[in-house]
Amino acid sequence: MKLTEKTFDLFQEDGSLLEKNIRFQEDGRVLGVQHFDRQYWSVVGTQIVLTNEHKTPSIIFACCLEHGDLFVFFGQSAKDGNNKARFILFETGAASVPAVAPAPDLTPALMILERKLDHMRDTMNLVSQRSSRSSSKIKVLFLIHNMALWDSLRDVYALMAARDNYEVIVATSPRYFPATQDYQAEDEVHQGLEQQSIPHIRFKDDFESALQVIKAIAPDVIFRQMPWEVNTPEPFQTQHLNFARLCYVPYYGLNILEKLTAEENEQDFSADQYFHRMCWRMYCENEPLYQRMKEKSLRGGDNIVVSGHPKLDRLWESRKNPEWPIKSEGEKKFRLIWAPHHTIGNGWLDFGIFPQTFGDMLQWAEDAQDIEFVLRPHPLLFNSLLFYKLFNEQQVEQFKKLWNRLPNTALSEGGDYGPLLAASDAMITEGVSFLAEYQIFHDKPLIFLDSQRHRGFNAVGEKIMRGTYNATTIQAAREIVDSYRQKGNDPLADIRKENFDMMMPWPGKSAERIVDDIQANIAL
Repeated sequence: MKLTEKTFDLFQEDGSLLEKNIRFQEDGRVLGVQHFDRQYWSVVGTQIVLTNEHKTPSIIFACCLEHGDLFVFFGQSAKDGNNKARFILFETGAASVPAVAPAPDLTPALMILERKLDHMRDTMNLVSQRSSRSSSKIKVLFLIHNMALWDSLRDVYALMAARDNYEVIVATSPRYFPATQDYQAEDEVHQGLEQQSIPHIRFKDDFESALQVIKAIAPDVIFRQMPWEVNTPEPFQTQHLNFARLCYVPYYGLNILEKLTAEENEQDFSADQYFHRMCWRMYCENEPLYQRMKEKSLRGGDNIVVSGHPKLDRLWESRKNPEWPIKSEGEKKFRLIWAPHHTIGNGWLDFGIFPQTFGDMLQWAEDAQDIEFVLRPHPLLFNSLLFYKLFNEQQVEQFKKLWNRLPNTALSEGGDYGPLLAASDAMITEGVSFLAEYQIFHDKPLIFLDSQRHRGFNAVGEKIMRGTYNATTIQAAREIVDSYRQKGNDPLADIRKENFDMMMPWPGKSAERIVDDIQANIAL
């Protein structure tokens, strides 16, 4: 699109025609205008700015709608004041649009862009408020949509809440469920925070109003749990939150994958999505992953800080408080965790093989009454079974009943799983996060149930995998477990200890390093 080759009409937001047949010249002049405030034009970033002869801005056009082969720009007065006038710049060819109102077929798009202009106004007011603030406290908002991921931020929150120079707010939000094509489960987050006695505000619906509330709170820093935009309602996506300093602690304990798909030029999912590029700070687990992220990031890693990972620290600390859901009398039985992954479809991560293995696992649990089995599914597993139509809701419930009917089985969903891992003797998992996280408990054998079709590992992942026993069937996994129980032989234990040292350069110190970094580098 070349602006100098187009002709525009300028309207006020009520449809009043201000200027007709405006043309932008290569030398920066604007032809066809009468008002002295609109004599010159320039492009600043992605915005068109109209100015007077002294280059003082009068109108800033920040939103654009392409309608057919024509362009429509939406702008706002650059002058001071809370009730700023708004303007519409129609490319000529939209001449059928009457001066009194936009054309009917443009109405839905105009309503959307009207919302965007409201966001612009709220954000500009927020910036203005910040410039005159007197508080020395750092105001931090944690926007939480998945309780299962809270461990990555919980200690950061707790440490900030305990310090006098931080003001901390937690807000809940629903998350997207592919099977139902909508946002759900805010109640789960609310109940989880209630159980931990964490004060919070609830954004259950009307997310546009919720965004206004967030801007009224005026946080200096916002932590969001995931970089994926689809997981969170549109008003909470990156482009609407970057009025504050965005911070991110990875929701997984360690990135061990090179790519998410088979695409040749895939955008790096761990360091170079739009969210990552807009972050003020991203906190990284260790030096090897920092070097990888730095290489993959279009920003060159200027916003990445090596801190260790609070989630791994919490797992490490959970050794002190092991909890096992199966209560049995007499001599302690061997405790085994089965942790299937949710990527049971084809074309994404492709680690999950639950549909092929659940029958054999049920049979194993029935056969081996001297072993206690706890099923710890990925939080999205049962939802994925429905989404891919491999199970219906009745079949999911039937499986859960079959699993729970045995005296030596239990199902563990939601909440803190660190104490569960600490109480176990071994794990069988398809991946992905547990392949690294379980090696925090480096004295326990870890069996990787290999789908043989999954995405490849990065250099850190290859090192992590050296600490796991590989099996492609439940029968092979049974043989590994039986051998370990009979002989106590675990030749990979030393490798898992090396992996522990690599993963956790500062055990127990990650949250403190993150909080100190924000405090040292933020400028209020």
